[in-house]
Amino acid sequence: MMRFLRPSNRNARLFVGLLLGGLFFVQCTHTQAYKQSQLVSYVDGKVVGKNAPSVQAELEKLARTDHLGLLHRCMDNYKGRFQSYTCALVKQERLAGSLGDEQEIRVKFLDSPFSVAMKWVRNAPLGDQLLYVEGNYKGNMLVKPKGLLAHLVGTVLRKPDGPDAMKNTLRPVNLFGFERGLKSLVDVYALARSRGESTESFGGYCDVAGRPALMLVRILPNRPEYPACRTNVYIDTEYMVPICVEGYDWDNQLTCRYVYKDLKVNVNLTSDDFTPAANGMAEPKP
Repeated sequence: MMRFLRPSNRNARLFVGLLLGGLFFVQCTHTQAYKQSQLVSYVDGKVVGKNAPSVQAELEKLARTDHLGLLHRCMDNYKGRFQSYTCALVKQERLAGSLGDEQEIRVKFLDSPFSVAMKWVRNAPLGDQLLYVEGNYKGNMLVKPKGLLAHLVGTVLRKPDGPDAMKNTLRPVNLFGFERGLKSLVDVYALARSRGESTESFGGYCDVAGRPALMLVRILPNRPEYPACRTNVYIDTEYMVPICVEGYDWDNQLTCRYVYKDLKVNVNLTSDDFTPAANGMAEPKP
């Protein structure tokens, strides 16, 4: 009898050990997959922003019941109220299967004409500065290569969504900004809703780089037309813009994270702030 029990107990201990090890692995994998940015943290209870309590209540209700309605509400709020802004964009993207280093970019943005000036302050790709004004330079953006290359070739012209640019980003500069970002989100939500494939939930209140936000969580099936399995959208409760967007693939890997910090809106930028000279860039060679 004792000889019979010993292997059974040993097998039981082995089974329990393997089970606990497996649970530990799953927990670690999940934790790594959905690891929050250091700029994002959950908060206990509701965050009171500068909007009226009735607006706060409306935003939370939509976050719980109708993400698409909330995004449309944000788009309506944006139009006519946001003419320009500056911020620091902290982004991290998975390109060609590899998660790149987190980049930080100082940004100036003008709504009309659509104008973006970017200057990298951390982990720049091949170029550390770019300027894009829709309609100028035959639709090209101006790029200043980093390091000695800038002295050799000067400012170069590149298509914002051309192959060279898309090697270094998931979203080209001509899709930058809150309004076009909201439109991209709305398009995917609407498509998934029309197919009955969008699983949506309210993720709670968060602090995003010092800004109060509420979190929308969307889960989609694995289809080529969907950009991510899980998308976390953090809506700034004062400005009503997506202050942070995170995407995870169907293997629970981070595919992208965009955080807007140090946001200052309607800062009286004009077209004069979006010339090469105003941004320390040389004119491109003919």
